Formats: sequence, structure tokens, C-alpha cells
Amino acid sequence: MGERIRVVMYAKPGCHLCEEAERVLATVECTDLFELEIINIEQDEELRRRYGEQIPVIFIGGIKAFKYRVDPREFCRKVRRLSMRTR
Repeated sequence: MGERIRVVMYAKPGCHLCEEAERVLATVECTDLFELEIINIEQDEELRRRYGEQIPVIFIGGIKAFKYRVDPREFCRKVRRLSMRTR
């Protein structure tokens, strides 16, 4: 298997949409293909200004892929497509 795809989720504590997105990402069928990093926007003024209330924002391999909600099928489709390119 090749290198895992980097997935970054910008979020903040107490955000119910962020918690929901994290649950989706923890249970998708393609968890073996990606590495998830969750970044708290509250710890960085620039991130807080950039994303504010538009969270969660999810990047797959550096590309903005989702905002607010994550569709598990679409997420895995995007991860698999990127995974095929990195082999």
C-alpha cells in the first residue's frame, strides 16, 4: 500500500457540526487510506479569521473538499481518486 493521504479538518471545540464530521471520518470505509489531522482554529488568530463560523472545513491532500457536512461516499471517492494518483 502507498502513502496515506493527508486529511486536515479545521474545527473548534463545542462545534456540533465538527463533532458530526469527526464521527463520519472515523467510520468511513476508507479509513485505511488517510491520516486525519484536526486543527483547532481557536488556537490561531489567522485560522479563526479565515474560517470563523464556516467550520468544519476539510481538505483532502491540500484541496478543499467539504465545508459544514461530509458525505461519506463522496469523501471516500475523493480519497481513493487521490490515492490512485500517489501510487
